[in-house]
Amino acid sequence: MTAYKVIVTKKADKDEERIYNYISKEFGQIYADKFRDKLIELFKLLSKQPLLGRPAKNRAMLRVYIFSKQNKLVYKVTENEIIILRLVNYHRQRRWLEGEAQRAKIVQAG
Repeated sequence: MTAYKVIVTKKADKDEERIYNYISKEFGQIYADKFRDKLIELFKLLSKQPLLGRPAKNRAMLRVYIFSKQNKLVYKVTENEIIILRLVNYHRQRRWLEGEAQRAKIVQAG
């Protein structure tokens, strides 16, 4: 089985940076580095097992992987790629989902 190519969107990259900085500030550099290492390992695992995450509710083609107690990874699987869309913090999740729903309505109306 060929490994899927993992692509990280700019939004997901900014999410990772924000979470990394928060962990570093609140808990120290060692924990922030562990967070990043765990994320890299997850990307490697997803490249070999793209359907590891569960299907997203009401969102065709998206999958969700619970990454930690506070964060989940939202991604899309294509024919040969895994596109990392967001790292969603549970506390910010509602705002993100509401924004996505609003954008979907705009696209459908347009």
